[in-house]
Amino acid sequence: MAENFKSSTNLYDLLSEDGIDNQGNSINFIEKSMERDKLLIQAIQSGNRDMLEDVTKIAGLEQNKGYYYGNPILKGEPLRTRKNGMIIRNTLCRVAGELGGVAAIYLHLVFEKYAIQIEQATTTDFLEHVVTPNMFAEYCDLVANYSTLKYSPLIKEIVIFIGNHLREELNVSNLAATFHVNSSHLARKFKKETGYTISEYVNHQKIEAAKLLFQGGEVTVGEVSEKLGYNSNSYFSKIFKKITGKSPVVYLKSLHN
Repeated sequence: MAENFKSSTNLYDLLSEDGIDNQGNSINFIEKSMERDKLLIQAIQSGNRDMLEDVTKIAGLEQNKGYYYGNPILKGEPLRTRKNGMIIRNTLCRVAGELGGVAAIYLHLVFEKYAIQIEQATTTDFLEHVVTPNMFAEYCDLVANYSTLKYSPLIKEIVIFIGNHLREELNVSNLAATFHVNSSHLARKFKKETGYTISEYVNHQKIEAAKLLFQGGEVTVGEVSEKLGYNSNSYFSKIFKKITGKSPVVYLKSLHN
């Protein structure tokens, strides 16, 4: 019976712009795009850069296809259409990072940074060649470097707690009291599983958060220091340079360059 219906009446063709080349392949393209999104989630969730590179290569083969995404409101607005697609993928990346065990605060900071970059972009080339690869890579690296899935339930809970309370004073004693464990036992267990003492880990997490805050917008060294609970700008600068090899001022200049 199906061969009797010679004209195309699928939903995409009903909504899409008339006269687009290769329109008959559009449904196949959309289905492939959804499959790539699934692979993207898997790559980021596992923190797997090799898989991410493969997904990016596959996506690159289709970037120049002239398919219209079936929304008459966006007819003739390729930049807005691409931005909408990037907003969706930013959200997918955040969900993948959460599934990969990254603390909410880091995901939020990265998500906000790329949300701003996407909206401020003035060309599709910038979105495709700069924002897209940087965004995918950063989410993937967050999982590779900060996933809590490899930790025991206690250490996982404490790591998440630290990530969500960076402004507060965090040390072995108050964490042990909060989680009702012996402080000496906690110190040994934390060092064994993370490779850091609690003090070292807290400082590393604060400095990573500081870098994300610097990258995310117009903030001063003093504002970031205060946000992260440091008592003085000089001590914050000292810790920042010890961990990154650069002072906060030099780091900020490198971002603007």
